[in-house]
Formats: sequence, C-alpha cells, structure tokens
Amino acid sequence: MSKNLITKYLSYKKKRLTSYGLALYSVLDYRPYIIECLQKYMNNYIEVIYHQNLETLDKIEVVTREVINIEQEGMRLELLDDLATREILETNEGYKKKQEIINITKEVVQLIISFDQTNVTEQNIKEVIERLTRKKNIPFRESAKTDWIKAWQETKKQEAKLLEVKENFMIQETPYQEDNTIKEITILPHLKQLEMYKKSLIERVYQEEKITYEKIKLSIILLNQKILKRIIEKKKLGTYIINIPERIWLNKENMKELFSLLDDKVLKEHIVLGISYNALINSKVYQEKQKEKFQFACLQDFTHINDIPTKMDSIDTSNLFRYLIVTGYKEKDLQELQNQEPVNLKAILFSKEG
Repeated sequence: MSKNLITKYLSYKKKRLTSYGLALYSVLDYRPYIIECLQKYMNNYIEVIYHQNLETLDKIEVVTREVINIEQEGMRLELLDDLATREILETNEGYKKKQEIINITKEVVQLIISFDQTNVTEQNIKEVIERLTRKKNIPFRESAKTDWIKAWQETKKQEAKLLEVKENFMIQETPYQEDNTIKEITILPHLKQLEMYKKSLIERVYQEEKITYEKIKLSIILLNQKILKRIIEKKKLGTYIINIPERIWLNKENMKELFSLLDDKVLKEHIVLGISYNALINSKVYQEKQKEKFQFACLQDFTHINDIPTKMDSIDTSNLFRYLIVTGYKEKDLQELQNQEPVNLKAILFSKEG
C-alpha cells in the first residue's frame, strides 16, 4: 500500500535530524543507546511541530519554542523513568553513563532544533552552525560541522526531488469563498493548444471510470506535494476539497488506496473528500473513516429538491459531514439556500466546477 508523501518526508526528516546528532559523538561506547535517545527526542519534536501530538501538555493553540521545550523536557523525564525501571539490570557505571547520555542528548537535540528552526541557506549555513555551537557547551568537532553541511545539502536535494513539478498535469485551485481559504481542487492536463477534435477526444476519455479514478489519485498526490512544500516553507495551509463521483466511491479497493494516500494528521485536517449523502449514509465502512479523523463534504444537487429546509436538516443532523457542497440548484432557490443556517456543518459552499 502506498504511503502518502507527508509520512515519507517526516520519516526521512527524523532520520536526517538523528544523523545530525550522531555526528557529534566521537565515542563508540553506548552508541545503540545514544541512537535510541536521539530517535525518541527527534520523534517527539517532529510529532509536536507537524502533528501537534503532545505527551506532556494537554492542549495548545500554537506550537511555540516554549511548547517544544516543555515537550522535550517531558521526554527527558520519560527516558529517565524508563531507565530507572531497568536499574537492577544495569551496572552502576552503565546506569550513571546512560543518565548522562539522556541529559547530554537533550542538549544536543536542542541545538539541532535551533538549527532546524532557523532559515538556513547555502550562503549562511556555516555562519549559522558557528553561531549555534558557540551558545552551547557541547564539544563540536570540525568534522561534525562538515558532516552537517553535507547532510543539509543532501536534504535540500531530496526535498527538491519530492517537490519536483509534474509537467503533464497541474492542480487547479478554485476558491469557494472570498476569503480564499477553502478551495475546490480539480486536475487539468498541462497541454499545449490542441485542435478541437483532439480536445474533444481527451474530454471523452477523461469521463471513463478508470481515468476518473487515476485523475483523483493524481490530484491527491499533487496536493500532497503542494502541502508538503508549504510545510517545508513554513507557510499557512488552507482547506482543500476534492469532489469524488459516486461511481468511484463504489470501488472499495480503489478508495482504500486513496485513503492510504491521505493517512496523515496534517492531510486529514486540511483535505476534505466530497461524497454524496446516500453514499456515506449507506456505508458503515466510510462512516468508520470519520472516526479516523477523515473529513467529508456532502455533494448535493438541489435542482429537484422541493423541500430545501428538510433536506438541509437531514444532512446537517447526520453529523457525518464537515461541509455541504451545493452542486446544482434552481435560480429561484438560491436565496433560500444562502439563508440556511446549519448547526453542525461548518459551511455551505457552492461548487465552482463545470
């Protein structure tokens, strides 16, 4: 099963940051334990800043350096507690040495976090490393500085590969509202000007179920890429809605793969899947996905709905949907639709597709 791009990147980043820490240790004694501590500190840091998964604090509004420091201190105390439970199995020298490793490794990780939180460029990387190492009472060998620079350069290359633009296709973002934060996502072929009959052929092919599925899959992959780029650049994320035709939802295996591509907390918070009311109401499998924090928008055509308030109420009170996407309506009903005030739905939006 395919992993989504965010999961791959964060796994790679945890390993890379751990390698920064290992570059500072010249001794081979206790190396497995040093790696174990580094990995736990780094996992804590990444989960806090990207997923806001907290182990010490209950709830936060924004991840700040203070929050990161509190969580890192919580990890230090957890490592010391874990070591204490194994005290009887350790020699006196080994126990004291591991206590020392836990405390020193936290200082090392704070240095790495400062580096990761700094806007590092090819031009300033040496200066940044020199400035950071002067602030910490940590032995920092010249060879370690060289290793850091090489590792950082390799990271930049890997990020560039992950974010490489696909030339044949592009995602189109169409804002639902004036505030520009909620966008409808569609995928378009990035093609040169075509003769009319060729355009018509492409449009007909695009209507085939298999092609429709592949378009949706590709739009999710490209959206993964876009969100990852904004994460790397530390930019704000919006809400992206991908409307999926009902015939695609009927294929459980295909949908299983799409869910896999979205199986990350960041993606679940910022990507919403459009589904018809009946498709979700009649599927326990997809309703269970809501418990896994996947979000849904109800795709509803109101063209043939006579009792709009009743239909709206059934959608709203189902508690299955985050948004309502109006895909069609009679002009005379527009005002009534706009005047609806749902309780559970976050917003009523009007599709821009077509």
